Amino acid sequence: MRAVPECYADCLPYFVDKASVYLRLHASVFLHSLNSDLTVEQFIALDAIAMNKDICQRDLAKILLKDRSNVTRIVSILESKDLIKREAAIKQNRPVKILKITPKGQKLADKYNIPLKKHLNDFLEDFSRTELEQFQNTLEKIINKISENVNIQI
Repeated sequence: MRAVPECYADCLPYFVDKASVYLRLHASVFLHSLNSDLTVEQFIALDAIAMNKDICQRDLAKILLKDRSNVTRIVSILESKDLIKREAAIKQNRPVKILKITPKGQKLADKYNIPLKKHLNDFLEDFSRTELEQFQNTLEKIINKISENVNIQI
């Protein structure tokens, strides 16, 4: 049995959260260096919309791990920049807004997608494929264990 850390900042969940914050900051600095006026959250949303045909805001919220009000704000910003558009549709007998990428949005997604993903993966070159696969598997186990015990509504 492992000893309980004295401070939250000494425990694994804190380090996972810290790594996530650092990754987003790293991505933000890189996007800024490319003269992008998109935030990391906006780019991730644009990328998800580009990669998922006929996605609705609820499904986008699940991908982004954001609540619906945050997603509505992000979608509104992307729409005001003419990067996406919302279209009325019916999904499972319910009216929904389907998110579609515009040609301008697709051009921007294409422009930043590969450079950003390459940049974020460059620092991982110091780790072996086995280490990275093990780490990803461990994170997936943690996520699954938590989701078994906690009903998270996103």
